[in-house]
Amino acid sequence: MRELITPSQIKRQLLAKWEKGYYLKHLSDGFPLTVSLGTLSSRQMSDDFSSVQSWIDQYRRDQRLSEFLQWNELNHRLFGRQLVPRSLLFATPEDLARYLTKSRELESFSHLLLRLQAVDTRLESWGRKYPLELLKIAEDLERLSTLYRWMIEHPRPRVYLRQIDLPGIDTKFTETYKGILSAWLDLTLESEYIDETTSRFEDRYGYCRKPELVRFRYLDPALSWRGCSDISIPSDQFAGLYRKDEELPITHVFVLENDISALSFPKVANAIALFGRGYTFDALKECAWLHRVELHYWGDIDTHGFRILDQFRSIFPHTRSFLMDWQTLRDHEISWGEETKPTRVELKHLTQREQDLYDELRFDRIRKNLRLEQEFIRYSAVEKSVGQIAFCL
Repeated sequence: MRELITPSQIKRQLLAKWEKGYYLKHLSDGFPLTVSLGTLSSRQMSDDFSSVQSWIDQYRRDQRLSEFLQWNELNHRLFGRQLVPRSLLFATPEDLARYLTKSRELESFSHLLLRLQAVDTRLESWGRKYPLELLKIAEDLERLSTLYRWMIEHPRPRVYLRQIDLPGIDTKFTETYKGILSAWLDLTLESEYIDETTSRFEDRYGYCRKPELVRFRYLDPALSWRGCSDISIPSDQFAGLYRKDEELPITHVFVLENDISALSFPKVANAIALFGRGYTFDALKECAWLHRVELHYWGDIDTHGFRILDQFRSIFPHTRSFLMDWQTLRDHEISWGEETKPTRVELKHLTQREQDLYDELRFDRIRKNLRLEQEFIRYSAVEKSVGQIAFCL
């Protein structure tokens, strides 16, 4: 016999949907709410009348369900007319909340919607769409509304979030609620004040942020600054190191993913080593003078190494790779390792030789998840390769 839905089962189902926010999202269009209890056939009643009767009795005994129960009359040839549960009818959200003992939550949600409406009528639509998020911020809604109003009144202020001087609002509070503030600002702020090209909060809404540092090392002692060769400076200062009309003292830039490889890199005339940061190249995009030097990239021989190279070359098309070839891979077979999460995506900015090796790796033609990490390449191989590119000191 098909299993019949019991009162406890139907309550668990309704409660699960409530706790996911489903019914709060549909307060205006989800009621009256009819919940079917399934269909009971005459044959089911004939096959196991005692089980059916027990099921019916469960609904009759459940006093909390009585006001919502809808009954069907079933005329059975053996047992005569029988009233069987058909469905539950909740006329209003308040009815469902009362049954699920969620009345206080519903009342709180409705009150929070009114408070949002008082801040900006457009925010109410956000609250209805994200009811669970609204309930989570109940205790902080007043402070959050104050912060939001300040941001609306001071669009793109070019200050650090730390400089917003409001009672009870500190940097940690603002950082915690960036996601919600972003949703509110996107919904209500004039489009001219939103930078649609980025999702980073500070850049999108015109706030200052901690500058990204670019770390580089002068490979030519003659270029070092006051005896300093290993230097980290903000990206905008790095981009402004050399003017358009200035003759560059640097002819070669080596981009290296591994810090120790950069620190131990051979001395090279008129060159610097640029410490790579994986997929993060935003700090270098505005550096025009890098387009005027010979750029050399060295990363791991694995699928992500080639993907990072591909991304870097999309910004600097003249980049050439080194020590990322078949011969280097074969010469260091003793150091082969395994890539834990290889990528399989198509790449658009590789040379044919790079593409061929990338395909061998991503399709596991040599060995499954093969990788050769940069730091395992012998130093003599590094010196030889660099010597073929530039003048080593």
